[in-house]
Amino acid sequence: MELKTIRKENYRVLLELDKKVYPTDSPVTPRVLDQWYQRNPEFGMVYREKGKIVGLGIAIPLNAKAWKRLINGELAESDLNSETIFDNSKDKEIGIHVYHIEKLDKSIKEFHKTFLIDLSKIIGKLRIKNPNLEIIGFSGLCVTNEGIGLLSRKLTCKEREYKCNEYILEKDNKKIVFKADSKKELDSKIADGYKLINRCQMLVTYPGEKSIVWEFFK
Repeated sequence: MELKTIRKENYRVLLELDKKVYPTDSPVTPRVLDQWYQRNPEFGMVYREKGKIVGLGIAIPLNAKAWKRLINGELAESDLNSETIFDNSKDKEIGIHVYHIEKLDKSIKEFHKTFLIDLSKIIGKLRIKNPNLEIIGFSGLCVTNEGIGLLSRKLTCKEREYKCNEYILEKDNKKIVFKADSKKELDSKIADGYKLINRCQMLVTYPGEKSIVWEFFK
């Protein structure tokens, strides 16, 4: 595989893939993506083979304040703008949030390890000019069985105090994101003919915890 930095021409593919699994009313837009990657576009990793995209490893580099607000449910991914993005010229801490990780070629083995290796190389390059840079955490808002399984089982990320109240429901082959603060609200929607696919989960790991993530960021 050949690793490329995300470009505007890749936005459509990324956002379409995201919409299929997380059709939120407040989606990430091309303008939001521009702000995520205004300083360090290398965090948007596009893997290609023979001219085709075979994998996406899309991470968001956040300053400490924004990352903490995100994992506590105070910010949505679509709220992340230029003020929340890590700046290597002044920030000594970075939180890494995985927006989308997916292998489009299912024959690729252990894609998550390739992603982590390449992330560690990015951090290494940032530390050349910012030697005291610390990663304060690693997170992902997971909405599919595959995503939840990857972060919870393979990367040992966990839900913390914040429990996301968004559910992926499906009816007539159409998915929706439904917010429910009680079982009664959710049951009412299911009674209307919707099938529960997943509850969205904000999964997190911190330095010092037992997780394969930290084996790559020593």
